[in-house]
Amino acid sequence: MEAYRLWCASNLGERDAFDIRVHGGTMRFDLLSLKLFVSVCEHRNISRAADIENIAASAISKRISLLEGMLNTSLFFRSNKGLELTPAAYALLHHARVILRDLDQLESELIDHAEGLRGQIRLAASLSTIVQYLATDIREFLTLHPALRIDLNEGLSQEVVRAVSENAADIGVFGGNALIAGLKVYPYHSDRLVVIMPPDHELSDAKTLTFAQVAEYDLVGPQPGSYLNSLVLRAAADLSHPLRLRIRVNGFEPARSMVEAKLGIALVPEHHALRYVTSGPLVSVPLNEDWAVRHWKICVRDAESLPAPVQLLVKHLSSRREQSGE
Repeated sequence: MEAYRLWCASNLGERDAFDIRVHGGTMRFDLLSLKLFVSVCEHRNISRAADIENIAASAISKRISLLEGMLNTSLFFRSNKGLELTPAAYALLHHARVILRDLDQLESELIDHAEGLRGQIRLAASLSTIVQYLATDIREFLTLHPALRIDLNEGLSQEVVRAVSENAADIGVFGGNALIAGLKVYPYHSDRLVVIMPPDHELSDAKTLTFAQVAEYDLVGPQPGSYLNSLVLRAAADLSHPLRLRIRVNGFEPARSMVEAKLGIALVPEHHALRYVTSGPLVSVPLNEDWAVRHWKICVRDAESLPAPVQLLVKHLSSRREQSGE
């Protein structure tokens, strides 16, 4: 069998057929005949196969005869004990099972696509949300939809929003007000900022700290363009107080290292601070400012026209906030 072409509908019938080209010639098989042939082979009895397939035994006999005529060979040895397969029948049975299995798989996959259960999703997100929330939320999502794939890219909030707006990403998870007209926005998780410092720092015994107190000391600054950097700059502007930024870093792990090296104190999410305090010589103090609670958001283009897999992930991520009680 060199090649075959398939034409199939939702139900097997007379017009569901495919061609097999053999040595320049063409044989046309219909799928129902193949299905009935397989059933006869498995039961070794036409009457039994007719009962199983809910079709008249005479109709099966006719289809088997047509197959034998097209192939110009016998498919069964008939005796009082039933039917025995000829070598030609064994060869046809093998290929018929493969064809019918592939068609079942094709139908299943197309149904999965239609229901949004297969496909690839492009997700862009800030580093903070990837570490704190997305790793767990994506794991839960892919457990529910194992046939889906997610391409995750990390970027600053402004870059994330731009990627969605320019169709370089299907979904964006960002913070702040880096909005572009035409995007649909949903709430995601929220986190709270705290101040980390060495245990011998002058502020280490405080119960809470205002940003005015923090601004009196050397600060390990966040990456320019980040959500945290915009919050810090706005707070500093409200104080009319120059920041003492000895060093800037990209990410909270580098910030932790700089604080441990006593190059300054740093603002980090409470989620990170808990790990840092538990595993290293640091203390954390809550930041008593309204803006210390950061709100993360999900953005997409026209929500109703999104592919089904993207809609599924948006719904899943949005529901995580509700289930966490934020």
